[in-house]
Amino acid sequence: MGVIRRRKTAGALAVLVTVLAGMTGCGSDSQDSGRPTEVHRQANTTDVVREASAFAGIVIPANVTVLDARTERGIDTLYQLAVSTDPQGLDELLAASHFSTPLTKAYSVPETTIAGPPLETSPAVLEASDTYRNAEGKTVNRSIIVDERAPSIRFVHLQLFDT
Repeated sequence: MGVIRRRKTAGALAVLVTVLAGMTGCGSDSQDSGRPTEVHRQANTTDVVREASAFAGIVIPANVTVLDARTERGIDTLYQLAVSTDPQGLDELLAASHFSTPLTKAYSVPETTIAGPPLETSPAVLEASDTYRNAEGKTVNRSIIVDERAPSIRFVHLQLFDT
């Protein structure tokens, strides 16, 4: 009877090890939430900016330089853009993108940036957020952080998501 019990236990253990090994080999890119996430990396940022524009109505004027652009897709979609411009270019970006709320002083900066200098070292940071209804009928949250580092330059950080 002891031999049969040992064989059954060994067999059950082998099945358990096989199942666990199969589960760990079937993973995908995911965050701690366990939800799958795809990070899209285009050859250049032009494609990401074009997609972000269609997704969230963002218009990048000619005098604005795109520093970096990224996107992530899972259950939700996220676009992050970092641009630099002068005060006039910032005004044009806000007007052309139909931002509905004015910029106000930011007292804390929870956002991380994808390009440009660290926000913690900025003498003045402004923020605004609004929502935008895109052509597909989705409501997109738009968050903007503006680093007023010097009188003639603005580093602008946009987060666009449909959560």
